[in-house]
Amino acid sequence: MPARARGWAVKSLMFVPPTYGGVLSKRYTNPSSDTIEVLAGLDEADQVISDLVDGIDRFEQDAENPESCFESLLLLGLLANYNKFEIQNPYQLRLDDFVNQGVIRKLVNSLGAICSKARDAYVTVLDDLPEGWNLNSTLIFLGLRILAPEAKARKSPPTEEETQELFGALPSTYASIALPAYSFTTSNKIFASNLVTLPPPQKSTESPFSAFLSLTSYLAQHAHRSQRCSHYAVFNLLTIQVLFEDPSLAKQLCADDYRLAVRLCRQRAPFLPVVSSLRTPASAILDICTDALSHNLRRRLDVDLYGLALSIMLRVIVALSRSKTRLLHHWAFIWGSLLSLIRFLTQYSTDLSILPNIREMVCSPLTNLVALCLSTGDSFLPNTGTYDDLLYKLVETSVLTRFRDAFNLSKSEHSVNTLISISSHYHSLIQESHGGRTHQSPAAIQTIIKHGYETLNIEERDEFARWEPWRENAWKTELKRMIRTVVEDARQVLE
Repeated sequence: MPARARGWAVKSLMFVPPTYGGVLSKRYTNPSSDTIEVLAGLDEADQVISDLVDGIDRFEQDAENPESCFESLLLLGLLANYNKFEIQNPYQLRLDDFVNQGVIRKLVNSLGAICSKARDAYVTVLDDLPEGWNLNSTLIFLGLRILAPEAKARKSPPTEEETQELFGALPSTYASIALPAYSFTTSNKIFASNLVTLPPPQKSTESPFSAFLSLTSYLAQHAHRSQRCSHYAVFNLLTIQVLFEDPSLAKQLCADDYRLAVRLCRQRAPFLPVVSSLRTPASAILDICTDALSHNLRRRLDVDLYGLALSIMLRVIVALSRSKTRLLHHWAFIWGSLLSLIRFLTQYSTDLSILPNIREMVCSPLTNLVALCLSTGDSFLPNTGTYDDLLYKLVETSVLTRFRDAFNLSKSEHSVNTLISISSHYHSLIQESHGGRTHQSPAAIQTIIKHGYETLNIEERDEFARWEPWRENAWKTELKRMIRTVVEDARQVLE
């Protein structure tokens, strides 16, 4: 596009946000049809909508840098979600049918650049680079050159009080890119595929998917700080869940020959082991979900966040198991996180059991996930020692029956009864082996676990691996609330 024409295009698009803001802020008798009539006229609506989306597409294609696409990406995301539960949204239909590979790659690269900027805001508050990493090379490799000491002198860290205040104000408005990322991924398989596979735009930067996962890690670890942060974390986790529901993408995310580097959040203890080498996306995603479970425990549990983290982990394990992929991973931390969650839910069951949907979204998926790992572990775990560690931690968890009863799981949940049966099996062996004494050394219990394989019967049931495909209508109320958060941030972006 010639420079003069590009200038006119930019000026034209500058009028779109205030125009839409004024129109959409009015109250109409019939909001959907009245809004379209004001903007386009009913007779010309289809053509005007098509021209608008095409214009935004052309602007994105000709944009000189990815970050300049942020506002147009955000606008498309908002348009595609406007009243989509009440009407057949024409913008959503356009996203469904969009096949221009060049523009899609531009969109994905823009998304990655914006995710990096949103993540960098957290790093600016607290530099959580793991010890032992070379600072300059790591920041440059992960696309954070501006934060390297060679770029600017390092500032003294803020006080604890200042840190909490700064974190409380995050994420930045760049995090609103979560809505377009979710909308494009759910609507367009070509976009979803490019999001997963597109390489870094430059050798010194991270890939778009690495940046997206990195931002998700920071959002998930800080989700407890505000409803706004939780909404953006949930949007990104929904995007990951949708990716794993595509069999071909799920297989690729778990494939040993597809590896990437992901900078994960390490701004709060407990810390997961540092992974400085390339690894499969599935491994990084498991870490993101594990951190989400460990860092947001509270009596007013974020059921949506926890339900999604468990749902994603279940899908990852199913994909690994079906593809017979033995994943080298720090599984002990996953086992600890899952069983700690059972203990937490049991301890505070009086407060937690009354939360809406906690049984269906958290308790049942949690026991299904642990039971699935026990029943199919030989297909995806790297060695028997990892499996033994899960059994050991399960035997240590003495609250399974109380957990089942507190959340009324006994009547329909086979998975929790399977866990209780396995635990009872080994407790009986421990008592028999040591004359009724229940307190034994860890080494003695490990020996009993190994010998107990011969008499252990774990029933493998399809329901352990069963998950319901994502349906937006089931989350209509929650999604509307989350979209309102994006709208508020969009107003700040456009001011």
